[in-house]
Amino acid sequence: AIRFGTPFLVENIQEETDPAIEAVLLKQTFKKGNTVMLKLGENIIEYSAEFRFYLTTKFRNPHYLPEVAVKVTLLNFMITLVGLQD
Repeated sequence: AIRFGTPFLVENIQEETDPAIEAVLLKQTFKKGNTVMLKLGENIIEYSAEFRFYLTTKFRNPHYLPEVAVKVTLLNFMITLVGLQD
C-alpha cells in the first residue's frame, strides 16, 4: 500500500500503537535520487504521496497518550440523536 499509494486500514487498535509503525505515523520519508523513500523496520521502500493510513477503534471514548495524539489526526464519528438533530 505504501509503495503503490493505496489506502491501508487497521481496525480495532488499542490505546497504544505498535512502535513498528512509528515511521509511517510520522511520515519519516527521505529522498534517494528522485524517489521518496521510507524506512520501515529494516526495509527501505518507495513511498507514494497518495498513500493514506487509517486506524480505527471500537472504543467509545478512547484516551490516547499525548505522544500518540501528536502523530495522528483524531476524528470522532460517534453519532448521537442530539447531534443528528443539530
